[in-house]
Amino acid sequence: MSPLRPGSNEAALGRWWTLGGVEMLDVMSSVEQLLDQGRTVHIGTDAQRSVRRMEFVTVLCVLNPGKGGRVFYTRQFAEKNMSLFDKLSMETWLSLELALRMNAEFDLPTEKKRIWVHVDANPDTRFDSSSYVKQLAGMVAGSGFPVLVKPDAWCASHVADFAVKNKHRRMLTPG
Repeated sequence: MSPLRPGSNEAALGRWWTLGGVEMLDVMSSVEQLLDQGRTVHIGTDAQRSVRRMEFVTVLCVLNPGKGGRVFYTRQFAEKNMSLFDKLSMETWLSLELALRMNAEFDLPTEKKRIWVHVDANPDTRFDSSSYVKQLAGMVAGSGFPVLVKPDAWCASHVADFAVKNKHRRMLTPG
């Protein structure tokens, strides 16, 4: 049983936004077109606990080398009390589930399906997440996707972190 609360799963409803605050009504078609043009997709999820719940933000970063890229994100919520392992597992699963869905739904040749999954865990033993890196990375790699972990997992540790903390909204506010 998923710890995500019913009715709070925006990804299942197709609710995606750009960092500029524009809702994307069909993010999957947009990403498929960008992949067909030779872009690479990176997927990462980060979570933050609030007073009432745990918020998960999954981001899709579509790179256009030398010219930047595009970022799309979605939010989902779960009960706030979860262990570090459960939080990291949920982050990884949300990213992997999206990668699997894209891989299955996109009508593209295999060589154009360049989808990387980022895991927000650090192999450095100074961090608690180091105990789970092999298991989480193995889950992604075993599903057939290239995987990046910290410090290389920029999509999860920087872009998703930026979105989950609403830093992009502070940039849009005049003042």
